[in-house]
Amino acid sequence: MAVPAHQALEIRVPDSLPAPNGHQEDAPRHSAVQVAAAQLYGRGFSRRQVLEILLDHLAPDKEMVRRSRERVARSKLRKWEQRQAWRDLIWEQSVVALDLDVPDILRGVANKAKRGRVDAAKLALEVTGRHSSRGEEKPTEIHIQIANIPRPD
Repeated sequence: MAVPAHQALEIRVPDSLPAPNGHQEDAPRHSAVQVAAAQLYGRGFSRRQVLEILLDHLAPDKEMVRRSRERVARSKLRKWEQRQAWRDLIWEQSVVALDLDVPDILRGVANKAKRGRVDAAKLALEVTGRHSSRGEEKPTEIHIQIANIPRPD
């Protein structure tokens, strides 16, 4: 997924990260570079693109030949990709990215509904609470029978 030319991509790698949700013992600790890489993966970047963007952080030894640095960085990314905790971090980043796209998605559904797409119109109405795909729900009748209970005078 290529980044449009007019959109600036800013990924900063901080020196240290706070513990997620304040529970240091619950969550695995990820380095700042791992979090930055997970953000890029979560936005849909390929391993090659992540490698190029974070090369100086993945393989900081400037004395090595660029090809060797790329090999070290690629190996590091592959190793991280094998870890379930890091894949969970990518999932979290992907969900955040998708959540930020929801307004655009809803605008797209609305535009399709305006053009006559019945399924888009139904979805838009369901999201806004104006339509239920289950049909009209009728109130349930409840009969309470009280028998053999003495009434107060």
